[in-house]
Amino acid sequence: MDQIVGRVAELQELERSWQKAQQGEPQLVVLWGRRRVGKTYLLTHFAEGRRAVYFTATRQDSEDRQLARFAGSVAEQLGEDVADLIGGSFSDWEAALRFVLRISVEQPLLVVLDEVPRLLTGRADFADLLSAVWEARSRDSRILLALTGSAVSVMEQMLGPDGGLHRRPTVERRLDPFSFADARAFQPALPAADYVQAYAACGGYPLHLQRWDPALTPAENLQHLAFEPGGMLLRDAMDILSEDLDWRGGYERVLAALGSGVRRRSRIASRAQQRIDYTLDRLRRAGYVRAARPLGAPATADPLYEIADPYLSYWFSVLREDADLVEGGQGQAVRHRVEGRWQSHVARVFEEAARDHAVRLARSGELPIGIAVGRWWRDEVAEVDVLGLLDDQTRLLGEAKWRDGGPTSRDQHVLAGKLAYLPPAHPELEQVFWTRAGKSSATAKLRHYTAEDML
Repeated sequence: MDQIVGRVAELQELERSWQKAQQGEPQLVVLWGRRRVGKTYLLTHFAEGRRAVYFTATRQDSEDRQLARFAGSVAEQLGEDVADLIGGSFSDWEAALRFVLRISVEQPLLVVLDEVPRLLTGRADFADLLSAVWEARSRDSRILLALTGSAVSVMEQMLGPDGGLHRRPTVERRLDPFSFADARAFQPALPAADYVQAYAACGGYPLHLQRWDPALTPAENLQHLAFEPGGMLLRDAMDILSEDLDWRGGYERVLAALGSGVRRRSRIASRAQQRIDYTLDRLRRAGYVRAARPLGAPATADPLYEIADPYLSYWFSVLREDADLVEGGQGQAVRHRVEGRWQSHVARVFEEAARDHAVRLARSGELPIGIAVGRWWRDEVAEVDVLGLLDDQTRLLGEAKWRDGGPTSRDQHVLAGKLAYLPPAHPELEQVFWTRAGKSSATAKLRHYTAEDML
């Protein structure tokens, strides 16, 4: 079995569940997350060498068609003896579920139902039905039944207090795109500054990162993946979002407004030309959008909103407006025209990576335990990329600059000037700078980290 990258904790959790299933403790596992995060790869990898059925539901199929395909998958993957027991197809999903529970009594069985939300088209009460069958029939089986879904909001509704699967699963795990540091595993040899750009374009999606060619420059990779007709980064955003969002809700318009740089609720609504309360809340709960407040601000403070996913932010802020031109063969011209937008996007991703690095420094003990890390701003007055508060005092004052070289005396002077707007300085206040490259250094009051240090 090939080594899996990045999902070690999830794979170990599946292994533990399989051991319990083998011992007669039936396991209902639910894994969900948007497309391209690696759910299918994880489960197909886990299924290798095991007695298993892997079934992927399809869009817009009737219940009869889904059942016929499921019966075919069971027969094909478990062999002729099981095929003879099926006798063609199943009359309904209750019969299908009862069948796989029955044939797992004597031999352990892994059953994966991939993209379960698609089954709701033909059977709206599928979650309630599965829950009832599981409660009544699973006791004597040695089964691991794994459910997956890319429609994040639908899966979380199924698992919520009013959902059919509430408190039924033995394991519930949401898979999100990889973080800046964790995604490094997919491009371990890429120079650090190039990796920052790869992550800014690809986000934490394994398939995107694996298509990034280390032998090419960032510009060459972008040309191939984003600025040629059919390029993966050009087309994938809509595929990811369409699995989870009904475009009649105006989600694309809200994301487009955010991509244009609009961040306040009232201005987002004005740009999108619609009411946005429900739309924005659903985007936030699904992890596509986040609400940001200055570190130390009360929870009641009005937030700014931004696209949380680096790849989707890249698509909406850099690619979306000119996607038709790229598909028409003008990608090279578009790439040169949007270079400024691309560099601004990379700088924002680099800032976020710097904050993440500061959090990791605190976890490792290189910064004091108890320090709270975030960003801070006061409209039209001052902004701090990385602020660290300790005991209501400013302990860390940081700035991320997407450039080569260390901090200049002017950089330090400008950053220190922002202390006038912040909580009082801690006696051990440090200034911290992150830059793309250069010679990292540290003194009693000043630290400098490069992209290489961050990784």
